[in-house]
Amino acid sequence: MKIICLVKFVPDTEKFEYDYETDKINRETSRMILNPDDKNALAWAMKQKKQDPSTFVEVVSMGPLKLEEEMKDFVRLGADKAVLISDRRFAGSDSLATSRIISSYLASQEYNVLLTGTHTLDGGTGHIGPQIAEILGLNQFSNIIAIKEVKQEFSIVEALQEEMTYRLKIQNPSVLSVTHQMNLRLGFVRYENIGRNVDDQFALVDNEVLQLPAEQIGGKGSPTKVRKNIVVKRKQVEHKVVKVDDEGIDEVVCFLKEKGYL
Repeated sequence: MKIICLVKFVPDTEKFEYDYETDKINRETSRMILNPDDKNALAWAMKQKKQDPSTFVEVVSMGPLKLEEEMKDFVRLGADKAVLISDRRFAGSDSLATSRIISSYLASQEYNVLLTGTHTLDGGTGHIGPQIAEILGLNQFSNIIAIKEVKQEFSIVEALQEEMTYRLKIQNPSVLSVTHQMNLRLGFVRYENIGRNVDDQFALVDNEVLQLPAEQIGGKGSPTKVRKNIVVKRKQVEHKVVKVDDEGIDEVVCFLKEKGYL
């Protein structure tokens, strides 16, 4: 069985740089982290591989060249292959152009399941999974909170839709978009594997390989037009320590009443 995990690195909400002139996040200088939903998708794939070593896990991401080492770390963690789709001509791609670019690579690959996250921290459209499925003509479902079984022919999942949990049997090949509610732990690269040369298991794919026309990628290929971005910054809240006595309990009760919880 072959599983391809589609992951995205997103700007750390605590450490990112915003270019107010271009009204965009500077992804080249901002600290990037693995998107939480995507981390759960990869964690599930790695767990499946541990249970069945014959499972082939490939990790695919689209982003800047500086993510090469992060992608190679997925191989050091246990994945069989990592692919970084990167080209300056892809800059400015909206979800449709991004789906088109990723699908162009996937069209030449064989797999049983495509695993990805439902939403991302830097844009919660939830479009990528469904759009890739539409372009490639695959079955798809989003908001998956549990993957119960994956066979070559089908997958059994549980998904949350409008506060109801549904158990579904989906024919493969399929696109399964999971959520961080799966609560899986990805783990870390073992000490002896840090810095291991995995060049033979890594591939860099640019538009010289994909050969997509300019009007289908980047800003030109993106019909979505954002009128304005709003940067939301977290406020540091002061922590207060109370004693475990009657006075401390009264203080907590007063606080909860003040905030409307009681």
